[in-house]
Amino acid sequence: MPEDTKDIQMAGCQVHLTYHALADGRWTVLGIVRCGVAEQVEEQSVATGPFTTREAAEKDAVDRLGKFPGNNIDRSTSRVKNWS
Repeated sequence: MPEDTKDIQMAGCQVHLTYHALADGRWTVLGIVRCGVAEQVEEQSVATGPFTTREAAEKDAVDRLGKFPGNNIDRSTSRVKNWS
């Protein structure tokens, strides 16, 4: 069976999700986030616990990956002052 995967962008970072169906019908997700360029690339990964649905496992992985430094950017503030 081919791997069940999804690639997404999150706050400018590449995210790769791999879904695993367990024998009891529950799901886990392995998520890897890569941020940066060239030799400045950093990578973090998370593995979810078992969830009753694939969507719940995906949501947990995405929520956890979004908390890594570089992914959680406060867009309500800016270093650029807008002059009116």
